[in-house]
Amino acid sequence: DGKLFLGIPVENGRIRDERGYRLASGLRAFFENYRTRARLTCQQSILLADIDPSWRSDVEHWLESYGIATIESISTVRRWSMACPALPTCGLAVTEAERALPAILDGLELELERLGLADERFTVRMTGCPNGCARPYNADVGLVGRSAHIREDGTPGPGTYTIFLGGRLVGDRLNIEYKDYVPYDRVVPELVLVLTRFKEERKPGESFGDFCLRVGVENLASASPAEVNSVG
Repeated sequence: DGKLFLGIPVENGRIRDERGYRLASGLRAFFENYRTRARLTCQQSILLADIDPSWRSDVEHWLESYGIATIESISTVRRWSMACPALPTCGLAVTEAERALPAILDGLELELERLGLADERFTVRMTGCPNGCARPYNADVGLVGRSAHIREDGTPGPGTYTIFLGGRLVGDRLNIEYKDYVPYDRVVPELVLVLTRFKEERKPGESFGDFCLRVGVENLASASPAEVNSVG
């Protein structure tokens, strides 16, 4: 019908104002001004629909004035990531997820850039318990909360995670357990070890999940602790 739509990535589905990023107040202003429809996506993001082409420059100014990130301004790995609320919101959670995933992605972004894989599309899903509310079991990389860690002051720490590998971007394939009881600060080094092999051994056009299944997740997990530590 000649109308436009705009996809707004929302990290872990959390619509809020935080320092220069004012998504909650920005969306409120947008809907009060334009009165358009919106759609929530299965990736916890939002689509603004029925945008008249004549509004385009005004909408671009709106994005800039509220500091709202567009798809072009965030990394590919962060765009395809998702986490459940976990601690402290969910009574079933044993570890962090929503509050822990951004830091993991910070580390992955740096390593993917170093490996020349920054544009590679694969899903990273993280949950605070095995119930899997963020769908970790069909992701290329699934991180599932396994056990809690209590700090010396009695507060819960990030804990340990089970890493699953071998799902697919479209979510139509279950993944396989890679390693269990992985401490939070070892998640990125473990993934970097596999990503390095992916870069060196992948077939042309092969996705990360397909590579993990072809090589065998059990074979990827057989790397020695020394190899993992050297990557970290």
